Amino acid sequence: MNFQDIHTYYQQLKIDSFFPQIIAEGEAITVAANKKLALQPGYIYFCTEGSLSILMPENGLSIGNTIESMPIGLMERYCPLAKFEYSSSAQVKLVKITCAAFDQIFLHGGAERVQELATILTYMSIFTIDLHNERRQVTSYQTIRPMLYRYLYRQSTHKGENEGLALFIIRRTNLSRTHVFRVLADLKAGGYITMKRGKLVSIDRPLPDAY
Repeated sequence: MNFQDIHTYYQQLKIDSFFPQIIAEGEAITVAANKKLALQPGYIYFCTEGSLSILMPENGLSIGNTIESMPIGLMERYCPLAKFEYSSSAQVKLVKITCAAFDQIFLHGGAERVQELATILTYMSIFTIDLHNERRQVTSYQTIRPMLYRYLYRQSTHKGENEGLALFIIRRTNLSRTHVFRVLADLKAGGYITMKRGKLVSIDRPLPDAY
């Protein structure tokens, strides 16, 4: 399995029928590009436009992105020891609701709402496992290789984000800037990829299995 296939399948589930109620109950907020969302205790957040990067606060390493219908702040609510940061690459619009309103919608809103929430949380776990598998490869190149496909997919699904390819990889791994730039330069010189102004435009031929 790969991220693109899982994400496309997830989007087709259409489990966002609760959004009108979320919008009616909540408060609309906006996070400007390259800013962090400041979580307020007692609130849960849902992205209505765009996506946030999930960061580890100690080193700023990006460990993933929020997915559609993801209840941001729910992990921190049930596990106060969990400390994550949420940052935007482009402007992101959200709605925040109180935890009491969240419980009313999902825990007391009937079996359909409980199932929707369970499905969202399940896919959050699946995406986390997929990311972990992607970034624990034996060699650094085996880590970089699938991230090229992920970057292209993200560029096509999240318009307005201006993050360059090298920074996209570096922010999500512990790989050195020098090594990442060298690998990308070699792939470009070998005719495998096309880049323009630091962004990946296309993958022009199958990427080699080893570097």
